Amino acid sequence: MPPSEEGQLPCPVAGVDMRSLPIGPEEAFVLTRVDGRSSEADIAAATGLDPGRVLQSLRRLVELGAVRYDKVAPSSPPKHERSSVPPGVRISHPVIETKPVQHPDAEHPAAALYDPAELDEDVDLDLPRRRKVLDYFYRLDTATHYELLEVSTQSEKKEIKDAYFKIVGVFHPDKYYGKNLGTFKTKLERVFQRLTEAQEVLSRKATRDEYDAYLESQKRTKRLEQAFRGQSTELEAVRRRIEQEARISDRASHAPPSQSTPPASDPEERRRSLARKLRGSLAPPARNSAPPPEVSRAAIQEHVADELKRRYESRLSQARESQVKKYIEAADASMATRDVISAANALRIAVTLAPDDAALKARFDDAQEKASALLADTYLEQAKYEETNKHWAEAAATYEKVSRGKPSANVFDKVASCLYEGNGDLRKAGDMARKAVALAPKSVEPRLTLAKIYVKAGMKESALAEFERISQMAPGDDTVKDWIKRLKRGEV
Repeated sequence: MPPSEEGQLPCPVAGVDMRSLPIGPEEAFVLTRVDGRSSEADIAAATGLDPGRVLQSLRRLVELGAVRYDKVAPSSPPKHERSSVPPGVRISHPVIETKPVQHPDAEHPAAALYDPAELDEDVDLDLPRRRKVLDYFYRLDTATHYELLEVSTQSEKKEIKDAYFKIVGVFHPDKYYGKNLGTFKTKLERVFQRLTEAQEVLSRKATRDEYDAYLESQKRTKRLEQAFRGQSTELEAVRRRIEQEARISDRASHAPPSQSTPPASDPEERRRSLARKLRGSLAPPARNSAPPPEVSRAAIQEHVADELKRRYESRLSQARESQVKKYIEAADASMATRDVISAANALRIAVTLAPDDAALKARFDDAQEKASALLADTYLEQAKYEETNKHWAEAAATYEKVSRGKPSANVFDKVASCLYEGNGDLRKAGDMARKAVALAPKSVEPRLTLAKIYVKAGMKESALAEFERISQMAPGDDTVKDWIKRLKRGEV
């Protein structure tokens, strides 16, 4: 894609979901600034990226069908409108209304991150500032500290601090004192809090090393998940290969006619010859019985079709057995190197091709269990980091992944506790806590978590009953006694 020519601007392609595109944070950031009015230079200025990197990102987005270049006729604000731009400030594209008939972001790919109607809220923030706040806020759950501060993983401490002070001015709540911010107030506070956390973590060697290890753990689990789950394409390829091998083998099995018996050139003679063969394969007629009836053409054709089908199915079965053997050998090789993920994947394909093989199924179940445990151990590292840093929602989700591979009372209790601390889904928290209690009925911790969840959910009678059970198990716990008193007095 060449740079935009005179009168051509990058425009978003309608209906493209940015989350489905195989792009990185930088390309996604560029895509959020493609609005059909901004030139490449405008986008570079808005993102703070090098123009060459902006052009490279735009080339990639054009290849993916998310951006196109259109001729755009210059437009200007209606004469009756007063410009909101201060005198002396030069802009590179027309000023747009805050509430047009059809919002300019209505079909923008970045709208997939948030409802474009949020830009129309009546607050004391201009449109570019609102857009920036929303762009950052809705990336908080997926962006790394490095991506939020727009620095590289190799950046030095000074670069990180400079980047923080450059960007935090936009999001510092004190900057907007006395202004009507509406729902943008909590968004600004959340972004400011996360930016501050990112700067503090990356500015100290110990915390930065821990965070880098956490990111590496995330990458490792992502690779393992992809290797563990993503094989439907390979299975389809195997099935096509089996059919192809069966057809080739079937054609090769048809030997040329014997030289001692020249083929009959007369079609009628060939039909009579085949009929004689068919009559010969039948039981001999009873003595003095009538001569056998002439075999019909339809019967001959049916016999030939059945024979061809039988041969093809036999070849298909042989090809399938060959592929099963191949994947079992691949699983053996993977297990020899302790690569349980690859072994489980190979055995999954083998079991799919031979579903009635009980021994093979048992072996696959064993490999699957080991692979799930390996994933659980890797997720456990991430969950501990997230819990320590009070990222409650992320910790709850990661602990739940751990529970799929290594279910235990402690892990279920961790999911419930993180949901409780993070004001998450209390119904789900209660379900997880009850699972923990069922696995460890004599343990105090899961019951204490469940009782607190009942309190937060407004289920005071259930909470009181649970605290009284805990009091019997731990009669010297003053904290539990205090909970019981407050519940009876109606103070909670």
